[in-house]
Amino acid sequence: MIKNQWIFIDESGKPEVFSAKGVNLVENNQASKYLVLAAVRTNDQLKLQQEIAKFRLKLLKDKALRKIFSSAYSLDSFHAQTDYPEVKQEFLRFILDLEIKIDVLAVEKLKTYDALKLRPGKMYGVMSGQLIKDLCHQVENTEIIFSRKDSKLKLRQELETEVERVRLNYLEVHPKLKPNLKLSYFHNPHYSHGGLQVADYIAYAVFQVFENGKREWYEIVKNKIGRIQDICNKKYFTRSNPL
Repeated sequence: MIKNQWIFIDESGKPEVFSAKGVNLVENNQASKYLVLAAVRTNDQLKLQQEIAKFRLKLLKDKALRKIFSSAYSLDSFHAQTDYPEVKQEFLRFILDLEIKIDVLAVEKLKTYDALKLRPGKMYGVMSGQLIKDLCHQVENTEIIFSRKDSKLKLRQELETEVERVRLNYLEVHPKLKPNLKLSYFHNPHYSHGGLQVADYIAYAVFQVFENGKREWYEIVKNKIGRIQDICNKKYFTRSNPL
């Protein structure tokens, strides 16, 4: 059995459906139709971090790219929403060569249960649990790192509680899996580790397909993604059956 693994999780789109006043934000085009979560797994988080840091420095030294960078642009970390298209393309191609495994979950928010529509924190937690529930039980020690800005302990605890509830329910119906493996949760900003930046890019690429029908970025990286689960529509996409 492999001793250690790290799972980095980031999202594209937001879990909100209703505003504080009860307005349906999705139907009013004020919130995304989909929430997409990506999980990036590695057995050597230090090597992954080093490879991504080295690649970032390589791009910063690229003479062709430096010509297009504005004076205000800073590539302190990779962020799909704000990076130049040229940087997006290079980073997605780079991801293909990394020793990682990738799983994705797409949520059509209006098709979820009312309890999730009304509580975005619960939706995020439950769906994160669905994403990782079968990824934690072949390794002795798993660290799950969420790309979250939440600094409030209550929000972090709510997320972990929902994830654990889904994971433990999964164990109940799969008794042959080992329940006594060590599992730890962390909540870090996306710039703190390259694994979170990869998850950000993967979530963004898949989100663009579901939300906007744009396949440009997904087409680059699709062969690296092991599984995409369209959970509300009960569909699975794999390398042999791509999205």
